[in-house]
Amino acid sequence: MEMLKELRSDSNGVQAVVLISSDAMPLASDMPDGMEEELLSATASSLIASGEKVARELARGNIDQVYLRGEAGDLVVVKVNEDALLACTVDHAAKMGMTLLEVNRCAQKLAQII
Repeated sequence: MEMLKELRSDSNGVQAVVLISSDAMPLASDMPDGMEEELLSATASSLIASGEKVARELARGNIDQVYLRGEAGDLVVVKVNEDALLACTVDHAAKMGMTLLEVNRCAQKLAQII
């Protein structure tokens, strides 16, 4: 899908992008060799599900996105709509504010076509 390729190529630090169905299956991706889209899809879906559970328990409302910061990089998972998620792995070199803006813009565009 062209939008995923554009997000990865135009966003400094975005390493991998995958569009995920509501049942945790990859729909489309743009990823480097050696990275598994199924693993990223399952992990991102699980992360959103856990975040939704925590948000309910703490009365925080609905989850729109989850951001995970790790030693070797970050993971951003954004809800596209009720049927899809957009997940990106991000290098620490990225300016996270700009990256989040670009990921959310891509999710909004995807929501209009899927």
